Amino acid sequence: MQRAALRLFAHNGYAGTSIRAIAREVGLSESVLYAHFSSKQAIFDAVLAEFGPQGVATMTGRVDPDLAATDPPRYLRELVLAFLDEWDSADARLLISLITRDGLLHDPALRDALQAMRASVAHLLDRWISDGLIARSLGSAHDLALWFTSPIGLARILHLHADATAQERNGARDEILQHTETFIQVVFNSRTNSADSANA
Repeated sequence: MQRAALRLFAHNGYAGTSIRAIAREVGLSESVLYAHFSSKQAIFDAVLAEFGPQGVATMTGRVDPDLAATDPPRYLRELVLAFLDEWDSADARLLISLITRDGLLHDPALRDALQAMRASVAHLLDRWISDGLIARSLGSAHDLALWFTSPIGLARILHLHADATAQERNGARDEILQHTETFIQVVFNSRTNSADSANA
């Protein structure tokens, strides 16, 4: 149902898509659709939940969870790759086009999804800070999560949309992976650098 609604929203715009059109597209009566969703916004929220910003927890099934404890840099790399595979799907790129074209970037559901994603990353980083793998002097887990996720989200919005060429999509992927490597090099070498400074 969410995929059909997404395609209608993308084709007609959010304002131009009615509950009736969605019901017709999925072969349901409006009353049955209303039994599951209270409004068009609720349907959009469901579309966003399926194809929008996913939290780390959503992707953990695609990454070996033991890596979070045994090899955090590799865990982050594989986590980002899982996100990239998801974001490069036709439906996920269609959603980005819809959001930017229809002025939905400030939609509360999108804001909440982005904040939840950042909170998931902050939780991971807080664990690694507590374990002594990241120097506390670099900042709070929330600040580091903001630094890590913001450029990735921007690259997604700018380059992983429905009309993006293969070259643009590959460029976005390379940009995001390079940012991930820079982040990893800075935060996971911070303990070593701090110790070296103290011993100098």
